[in-house]
Amino acid sequence: MKFFLIGITGKMGSGKSLFSSFFKKKGIPVYHSDERGKILMNQTEIIKKNVIKHFGKDSYKKEKINRTYLSEIVFKNSSALKLLCSIVHPWISIDFKNWIYSVQKKTLYFIKESAILFESGSYKECDIIITITSPMEKMIERIIKRDHLSENQIINRLKNQISNKKREKKSHFIINNYSSATFLQKKADIIHELLEKLYTNQYGKRR
Repeated sequence: MKFFLIGITGKMGSGKSLFSSFFKKKGIPVYHSDERGKILMNQTEIIKKNVIKHFGKDSYKKEKINRTYLSEIVFKNSSALKLLCSIVHPWISIDFKNWIYSVQKKTLYFIKESAILFESGSYKECDIIITITSPMEKMIERIIKRDHLSENQIINRLKNQISNKKREKKSHFIINNYSSATFLQKKADIIHELLEKLYTNQYGKRR
């Protein structure tokens, strides 16, 4: 069966997970790359070995990824972040393909949500890319509530993520999340309707 792959991306705290959740409520399968990456880093021995090899034994604490330690390294050094991505992303790619097969059904499209959609090269697999942007102060506010990080830590991490300008150049839809959850939901409804029409025009009626 034919289907579209939709990529949803944005900086941390932009609201991409909330935006993705509105599609999930419509029955659209959503693959959360960042969450799956954390799980794979804890469960896949070869990832563990390579992370420890390049970032030290402190990368894991009680057999679990030491996110605080590792974040302090990779979010201050773009080369370190690229190295970590090169270790983890091939396994995320395999996991994603397995996920596609496991959830494949009569659906119009699948969604892959990822903060590093462009950095990892995953955007090349997507038929349509949606970038969620948000004012800096809003992102900082959300991340403080969610992750309990300091403002300086958050700013350092945001600086090491690809700029919105670069994301927007390769995106089909750009949504500025400056308002409420209701605003995001309305945008999701509009895009879902557009995707249904696009699918019908390209492949005919939904099976």
